[in-house]
Amino acid sequence: MMERKYPILAITLIILALGLLVLPRGEARKETTPQALLSAVVEKSRYLSVDQVTHRIIENDPTLMLIDLRPADQFKTFSLPGSINISTDSLFSNMTLDLFNQPGKDKILIGNSSLIAEKGWVLLSRYSVNRVFIMKGGMNEWFNTIIKEKPIAGTPSSADLDRLSFRKAARQFFVGSGDVNRTETNSKPAEKVQVNRIAPKASAGGGC
Repeated sequence: MMERKYPILAITLIILALGLLVLPRGEARKETTPQALLSAVVEKSRYLSVDQVTHRIIENDPTLMLIDLRPADQFKTFSLPGSINISTDSLFSNMTLDLFNQPGKDKILIGNSSLIAEKGWVLLSRYSVNRVFIMKGGMNEWFNTIIKEKPIAGTPSSADLDRLSFRKAARQFFVGSGDVNRTETNSKPAEKVQVNRIAPKASAGGGC
């Protein structure tokens, strides 16, 4: 068990190093201490499961802010309702920081897997952006869990049956008859779609 933790920790530290290389320069910001940041890296409370995120989307949770870090072409092909497409290079643009500073919001970072979201989390946590989380497994896990029906090995418990029932209802919510290509989740308010186009311009003067 201990041996399995070392590769994960090594990957996280590599992400941390890469994140520090791309941080914008020449602008003073409140920084989290390295000790506090490393302590937060070990802590797993930053992860939310796809079931948790899906439940909050369906409930139209007003505290939920979905930040999709995938490339723009993938975001346009399919994205979760209400999500905003921002590249990791644009996380510290003035527009993005104003967005993140909205009170009472949980910022949920989404990638194809957890890797790019980990990088975004390190960047934001380094500069004390609060209430930042990662959708564990990213969109790959979301499709495999919510859109595809995962069989349960053995005799399912009542909790398993409740989970399957929720996922079936969620699948109907997102794709209707079950045709993934027919989903309407690409429909976004115009002002949110614009973030994907404008945010990179605002950060043109920063970075390495």
